[in-house]
Amino acid sequence: MDHKYRITAGLIGGIGALALLTQIGLNLARDGQGLGATLWALAGFFTILTNALMAATLLTIATTGRRLSFGWMTMVTMSMIVVGLIYHLMLAHLYNFSGLTWWTDQAFHSILPALMVWFWLMETTRNAPRGGQPVWWLIWPAGYAAYGLGRGALTGWYPYPFLDVGALGAGAVAVNVAGLVLAFAALGVALNAIGQRMPLRDQVVAR
Repeated sequence: MDHKYRITAGLIGGIGALALLTQIGLNLARDGQGLGATLWALAGFFTILTNALMAATLLTIATTGRRLSFGWMTMVTMSMIVVGLIYHLMLAHLYNFSGLTWWTDQAFHSILPALMVWFWLMETTRNAPRGGQPVWWLIWPAGYAAYGLGRGALTGWYPYPFLDVGALGAGAVAVNVAGLVLAFAALGVALNAIGQRMPLRDQVVAR
């Protein structure tokens, strides 16, 4: 495999890992809770989980030298795009961060989504089209929605305003979730169409 590919994956994955570790440290200092409680709190956010998935994916590529499948890379890219879009369209106006918190916020919602899209466009391997593949890419966001709502029902805390059943009611949240799933599906179809027109690269692919 091209060493540039591994180095690029390692750099982007490293930025993601650094942002995650920095956020953990900031939360530990701010909240005064133990590591377990801090990790549990952060694990409530789709942003954190998706950035962690992205970092793990790219660091795996960097360390093993294997190109991961088109489906996996596109699912991760799609999820990172949605992290950025939802934040900037719906949530950014709610916050006014500064210092290292501003940096991690920008890393999670702007820098890393952009870098992931670039990596996907420039480096990912195209596979032959497989029917229904974008449907499988919905497992990650749909699984998070079920997890986030279930966690909220148990604790009374919802990570995002549009999932807050207590404030909006179950009906409104169901509409919001359905809209998000449709948005994910449309983005997945678009990325699949783009990806299947990308040139084939080397065939050392994990399937």
